[in-house]
Amino acid sequence: MIKLYEVSKSFGELELFKDLTMNFPLGKKILIKGVNGSGKSVLLKLLVGYSSPNFGRITIDGLELGKDFDFIPNSGVSINAPEFSKNMTGRKNLLYLADIKKIANEEKILKLSRMLEMEKNIDKLYINYSLGMKQKLRIMQAIMDEPKYLILDEPFDALDQKSQEKVKDMLNDYITDDKILIFTSHNINHEEFADMTFEINDKKLVQAK
Repeated sequence: MIKLYEVSKSFGELELFKDLTMNFPLGKKILIKGVNGSGKSVLLKLLVGYSSPNFGRITIDGLELGKDFDFIPNSGVSINAPEFSKNMTGRKNLLYLADIKKIANEEKILKLSRMLEMEKNIDKLYINYSLGMKQKLRIMQAIMDEPKYLILDEPFDALDQKSQEKVKDMLNDYITDDKILIFTSHNINHEEFADMTFEINDKKLVQAK
């Protein structure tokens, strides 16, 4: 479980969050929504350790982020549309990253490519990828090590309706009682996909579903 205790975050005089206290339980697909500039991506960065709160603390399974570890363990993360090596193929990019943790392998990568209908594009150079293909590769990168904590920023951006449904099916099958998905979206239609919905409003995080 991820817990926030009186978390506040500011950038200079701009205060995004004030005294956020919230629990994110395992076994759920959790949507964070809010208007542009409300701090959705910043909140995800706080949850994984890319950024630190000015006040308060965040715990992961009872251990404090930034104290017991610097980055959320056992996680798959895609925030602010991360890029890959432009002159490597999608397959080689993922194999390079897989070699770091040594959990995912080529068989797993090819299985994910089939699930997201990327098998015809996995061996193309990343520099030639469309926005939708890039988004699928980001999702594959985040999920390929079978993380407990899956943190995705706008995972449905640039995907057509068919691809969105493919991603939803894959995530529905993936999130079990011992895993959690926390994702952002500006599309109101994705509230139906989420088990729980939280909205950033007036520097607070309010449960809407």
